[in-house]
Amino acid sequence: MTGMVGTTMSTAPNFTRRTKETLAKRAGQTCSSPDCRRPTSGPHSEDDKATNLGEAAHIRAAREGQARYDRSMTDGERADISNGIWLCRECAKKIDADEATYTVERLNTWKRRHEDYIASGKPAASAAREVHVSDGGVGSIVENVGGGIGLDIVHSGEGPAERITVEGSGVGEIITNTGDGVGKRLTKTGGGSASESTVIVNESVDMAVAMSAKLVSTTCTSCGHHFAASVVVQGFAGHSEPRVQVTCPRCHSSVWI
Repeated sequence: MTGMVGTTMSTAPNFTRRTKETLAKRAGQTCSSPDCRRPTSGPHSEDDKATNLGEAAHIRAAREGQARYDRSMTDGERADISNGIWLCRECAKKIDADEATYTVERLNTWKRRHEDYIASGKPAASAAREVHVSDGGVGSIVENVGGGIGLDIVHSGEGPAERITVEGSGVGEIITNTGDGVGKRLTKTGGGSASESTVIVNESVDMAVAMSAKLVSTTCTSCGHHFAASVVVQGFAGHSEPRVQVTCPRCHSSVWI
């Protein structure tokens, strides 16, 4: 009979029990994903037990072939608490199934912002309207032609009327208005701000702004009508200022500016 002494698999890249417990406590026993934040511990049917639905996930993988593996790291660095993030089991599976979306930079941002959120002692008040953009695209387009109001938001309470977040690259919201109307109107009573625009840059971009506003004078290529258009961009990160499509107030043709 041949023995197997001395050939057990190394557990060096794995987190220790103490590291797992510390990650969970630093996260307040809640998932660090900003779109989740569900509790990861709770009561068990037996009085002397508790359930655990959390997991200490590796930001950079423990082993080759797993998500975000960095072969330049040592096993000690892989097992260090700085390489861990506390998540619910569902989110832990999700980040490993889509490595392109859940990058090292994004997970480190999640971890830092979640620990700040826990340290503040109070959750962020909910907004009446939220727009989230991750790694490209446009979250919302509001266009008003002529009179009237394109988007009218009325909100009371502690939270902001709206919260727009761009993570990576993309445009949170584009608001255009041609004519005498209003592109967007916010009415806020109670605590909190009317609007919050946040840009989280976790990749190389040439431009990043929370809000920009301009008045553009242009001519419709279809009917020759000369008109002015107001353009507001809330939350933008990318390599060039986004082109905007507006509608001619006379013939209603689309015009790029």
